[in-house]
Amino acid sequence: MAKDIQISRESMRRIVRSDLQMKAYKLNKCQLLSEQNKNKRLQRCKELVSHFKNHAHRDILFSDEKLFTVEQVLNSQNDRILATANNTFPKSTFQVSRAKMPASVMVRGGITFDGRTPLVFIPQGLKTNQTVYRDLILKKVVKP
Repeated sequence: MAKDIQISRESMRRIVRSDLQMKAYKLNKCQLLSEQNKNKRLQRCKELVSHFKNHAHRDILFSDEKLFTVEQVLNSQNDRILATANNTFPKSTFQVSRAKMPASVMVRGGITFDGRTPLVFIPQGLKTNQTVYRDLILKKVVKP
């Protein structure tokens, strides 16, 4: 626009912002919704509202699990050692080793309307099948 009327870019920016009090807005991507999609969404929202009118949301347990690995993380941009020369320290000081199978721990937690469940630490190597989930988590933590 500034080239079209042969003024500097900053002058054009100042005129648009200060004098005209306009602001540039970015275009956003969004999902294309047909009328059928909108009606279906409205119907589902109404079903959810009617379902939760009798306080059914108080019986929901949201749970998640996360695998944490116990290994040093290397950020080559931020992790630095200040020295006059790199031969003043042992070579191992400048190295971060990685293991193929690092030690890890699985942690499981949950949250409900009333509060949160205590964290459950699942031992390494234990596969969480339905029996383990029922005995270790549901019976001990959710319904004590």
